[in-house]
Amino acid sequence: MVPLHTLEQNRHYPVLFACRLNTQYGSAVLLTLQTGENVNVKIYLPKRYADLIEDDHIEEINTGRKNYKLLYLGKAGSAYIINLEQ
Repeated sequence: MVPLHTLEQNRHYPVLFACRLNTQYGSAVLLTLQTGENVNVKIYLPKRYADLIEDDHIEEINTGRKNYKLLYLGKAGSAYIINLEQ
């Protein structure tokens, strides 16, 4: 597990796997990203993004029907800015 801010800004990371978890803070989405040829990392999405991801999106990622990439754009104040793109 790595913090979101440790990702390189403006780089597209292929999303290999996604799952929704119930945590002490509510529902969360955990993504497995490919960061190198043989290197994968796991990150939790910020809650405001996790709330927007539907279970259909998670199923599309996990079955390979659609390929998503996470783009980390940095921070605005204390908020992390990301895009999840096809």
